[in-house]
Amino acid sequence: MNATRDKGFTIIELVIAMAILGVLTAGIFTLYNSQHRVTHIEADVVDVQQNLRMSLESVSKDIRMAGFALTNGANPVAAAGNNTGLGSSDTMTINAAGTFAVATRLDADLSAAVTSGTPLTFTVLAGDVSLFTAGDAIRIIHTGDKSEPAATVFTVNSVNAAGPTITATPAANAGAVEFKRGFLVVKTGDSAPDTFPNTVQYCLGPDASCASAVACPAGSCLMRIVNGSASANSIVATNIQNMQLSYVLDDGTTTAAPADLSAVRDILVTVSGQTAATAGLSGAAKTREMTVSAKIRNR
Repeated sequence: MNATRDKGFTIIELVIAMAILGVLTAGIFTLYNSQHRVTHIEADVVDVQQNLRMSLESVSKDIRMAGFALTNGANPVAAAGNNTGLGSSDTMTINAAGTFAVATRLDADLSAAVTSGTPLTFTVLAGDVSLFTAGDAIRIIHTGDKSEPAATVFTVNSVNAAGPTITATPAANAGAVEFKRGFLVVKTGDSAPDTFPNTVQYCLGPDASCASAVACPAGSCLMRIVNGSASANSIVATNIQNMQLSYVLDDGTTTAAPADLSAVRDILVTVSGQTAATAGLSGAAKTREMTVSAKIRNR
């Protein structure tokens, strides 16, 4: 009977097996690491693109409201800064009766004595009454000559959807006033006294002239500064690298520095952003850019 013995691996075989396993492990790790890096980079790029979309949505919305219900003959575009902002970005300031895009119309005539501290009840359009809340500052605007029948701010006491009515108290006496159906009711502030008309400035910050005291979470921020007062709520979007504005005039020409702001009819807004969190992973920051054209409707 032949004797048998167990055989093991030789050292050479073990070394070869370990080398093959090491190569496979390194390949798998490299592939995983590459995919992990790409996933993070692409997520950062998507975040930048989302910030660009939010920027354009906010800027274009305010441009379309520029000049809304102004009573002092001011231009919808109050100021246009060409390469005057952070990183040679552009800046822009617009005028509007309100910055909240909240307005309705009177739906019935009202003849009343406007007396400080005495509430008046206005009948308004049914679909808009829910836009207003107690404490809002409102003004009544003549839709024809853009004047104020009662040159005072009102504070909303209450709203009644069933009416539909808004009851508001004037801050000053204005005598006997005829409020006509179709007059605008515009929210001009969160409370009285209001700033009238309101201004909205767009710029990149924090910068000496753009929300210098506001900390931006990532990169530079697009700021929306209402009536010159900046806060954390002024941040529209982060990781914004630049904003460039081109102004289309009544004669069809386009310029970056309009001499006559009253001739501006459209504004081309281009914003660019770049990745910050994954710039090291990709070797360099990735940049994306978007453009929108917004028409000034209230000239």
